[in-house]
Amino acid sequence: MTLYLKYRPQTIEELDLSSVRESLTTIIKSGKIPHALLFSGPKGTGKTSAARILAKVINCESPANFEPCNKCAQCVAITKGSSLDVIEMDAASNRGIDDIRSLREAVKLSPVSARTKIYIVDEAHMLTTEAANAFLKTLEEPPSHVVFILATTNPEKLIPTVRSRLTSVVFPRAKPAEIKRQLRRVVDGEKWQVEEDALDIIATASEGSFRDAVKILEQAMADKLPLSVAKARSFVIQNTDLDIEEFVSVIAKSDTKEVIDKLELLMAKGGSIIELIDKLILCLHESLLAKFGVTSSDNLAYLTQEETVSLLGSLIAAQKKYTDSPLPQLSLEMELVAWKKNTTLKGPGVSVVKNVKHDINQSEKSASETMASDFSDLKFEGEMWQKVLLGVRNKNVSVEALLRSSKPLGFDGKNLRLGVYYKFHKERLEVATYRRTLEDVIESVVGTPVRIVCTLTEPPAKAVTEEIKVVGNALTESMDVDIMEAAKEIFGN
Repeated sequence: MTLYLKYRPQTIEELDLSSVRESLTTIIKSGKIPHALLFSGPKGTGKTSAARILAKVINCESPANFEPCNKCAQCVAITKGSSLDVIEMDAASNRGIDDIRSLREAVKLSPVSARTKIYIVDEAHMLTTEAANAFLKTLEEPPSHVVFILATTNPEKLIPTVRSRLTSVVFPRAKPAEIKRQLRRVVDGEKWQVEEDALDIIATASEGSFRDAVKILEQAMADKLPLSVAKARSFVIQNTDLDIEEFVSVIAKSDTKEVIDKLELLMAKGGSIIELIDKLILCLHESLLAKFGVTSSDNLAYLTQEETVSLLGSLIAAQKKYTDSPLPQLSLEMELVAWKKNTTLKGPGVSVVKNVKHDINQSEKSASETMASDFSDLKFEGEMWQKVLLGVRNKNVSVEALLRSSKPLGFDGKNLRLGVYYKFHKERLEVATYRRTLEDVIESVVGTPVRIVCTLTEPPAKAVTEEIKVVGNALTESMDVDIMEAAKEIFGN
C-alpha cells in the first residue's frame, strides 16, 4: 500500500487543513447534517478522505467527541471501502443522464445496515448538463435516509441550480505548514530519520497537494537512508520540470532565447505546458495578492503590480489558445515573446512594462497584436501554402477547389491578401462559412488569427491547364478530388 493511502486521515482531527476541520466540526456539532454537501478545492487536498470521515461520523455506532470510533462494524467497513451503504461514484465515468436515472432509482432503497446511505460523487463537475438537471430534483428532495457529498476541483463548472442546493465546504490549497503536519505523521509512523528542514523543502515542492507531498517523500526515502536537507533539495530539483519562481525570473530578466530554450527543454523531457501555465498563473496571482496587501509574502517582489497584471493577461491568453495550437508550447511561446516585446530592461534584470494595459482583456489583445507583427515576414508560398491547401481539403473540398483559382499576394501579420482569378470564385470565397473555414485552417498553420482579404487578379497564362501540386497527398485537377462533386457543392447542385 502506498504511504498516501496508508496514512490518509481517519478522523476530523487528522485532517490537515485547519479551515476544513473547523467547518466540518461546526456542521457535526450542530446535529443537522445537510442532505447534500459540496467539497471543492484543488487536487490532493483531502476531499475524498474528508467525505469518508464524514460518512463514518454519520453512521458510527459509538461516536466520541463528534469523532468516529473507527472500531465499530460501520467504521471498519467504510475504512475498507466495503460498506454497502457508502457508495463512491466517479462522475467522469458515470456522467450521463442514464447513470443519473439509475442513481435516482437506487436512492429510494433503504440502507442495508447503516442508519444513512451516503453517496460520494467524485469529479462532480464532469456530469453533463442533462445529467445535472436530472439530478436536481433528487438533490432538492432526497429521501431522509440519504446524504450526498459531491467533490470537485472545478465547482464553477457545476450548473448554478445544482450549486445552490449544496452546502459548500471549501478545501483551499494547503499551506506548507499544513503539509508538513501530514509528512511528520508519515515519518513518525515509518520511523524514518528525516531532518526537519528537509520536510520544509518537500512541503514547498508539493505545491499545496498532500498527496503529491507524500509521494515525493516516499520516493526520496526509497533507499530508507536518513533524509538530509541536501538530499531532499537534490531530489526535488532532479524531479521537478521547472522551478516556477525561477522561470518567472527568467521571463523578466533574460532574453527571449533563454525562455524558449527552457520551454523546448521542458517538452523534450515530457513536461506539460498547460500544467506549467496553470502553475505560473497561480504563482503570479499569489504575488499580486501580496502586492495589494492581502498576503504578506511576495516572492516576486521585483515585478510591479502593472507588470504582474500584464504577464497574467499574457498567460491567460496562452491558456485560452492552447487547444487550438498545432504545437503544445506554441501559444505560450507566442505570448511570452509578445510580453517581452512590451518590456524594456531598467537596471540589472528589472523589467518595466511599456504601455501596460490594466484590463486583462486589453492585455490579451495587446499581446496578440504584438505577436502578429512577428509573423509579418511569413511568406505564404511553397510548403506553407501547401499545408494550407491540405488542411482546407480535409475540412471542405469545395473551398480547396476554389483556392485553385487563387494565389496569396501578401501577408502583414494579420491580413492575408488573396488574389482570385474569377469574380464568381471571389464571391464564393467571401461567403462567411467558406471564409471562416479558410481562416481557421491558416490560423492552425501559423498559430495566430488571420483575416482573409480577397481581390481580383489576373490569372496566369496556364492557370486553367496546369495541375496544382502539393507535397505529400498530391492535389491535382485530374486526380484525388472528385471535381464534379466539388462543382455541385460550389454551384449548389
